[in-house]
Amino acid sequence: MLSPWLEHLVFATVAVAAVISSLLVVTRRNPIYSALFLIVMLATVSVMFMLLDATFLGFMQLLVYAGAIMVLYLFVIMLINPREGNLPAEGSAMENAFAGGVALLLFSLLAFAISNSEEVKRLTTDGGIPALAEIPLSHGSIAAFGLELFHNHLLVFEVTSILILVGIIGAVHLAMRRKSSEKNLQQHEEGAVTADV
Repeated sequence: MLSPWLEHLVFATVAVAAVISSLLVVTRRNPIYSALFLIVMLATVSVMFMLLDATFLGFMQLLVYAGAIMVLYLFVIMLINPREGNLPAEGSAMENAFAGGVALLLFSLLAFAISNSEEVKRLTTDGGIPALAEIPLSHGSIAAFGLELFHNHLLVFEVTSILILVGIIGAVHLAMRRKSSEKNLQQHEEGAVTADV
């Protein structure tokens, strides 16, 4: 068990790393770099789970998301094979400023809504955040996690798997279509050379 000051230090470090890596995910032009920074962000989230005494959930976050699913994403990215010439052009300074302004506006609206919510007002008028209830022994255990996932959130779990499957099928379809168009172009060029000879 970590001492409170060390736990706060680790949490602050991990939180800053999560924010920076998530910003790098959406600002990188190359999707492979974005996927690598997403792995870093998912690893920091797993550390946060472990700091909350949800050790099993933290390891599952590392194994399933940062491991298996990100390998799957990288495989799909490699299958699409985004070359430097095929990547979209960088936005102009005006477009970047507009996107930053919209993000800042959304963040300000969310911060305003949270700070003026009834729950925050109730906590500030009652004299601070009340003490947390005692954590049960089953907290973070495999049985509790399995019951929560496959009983209370089964529909969301199945819909997520269908979405991942649709993404894979779409990537394979795009790759096959690109290969067939390249093959047709090559055959056309070979036919033109034969006709010239």
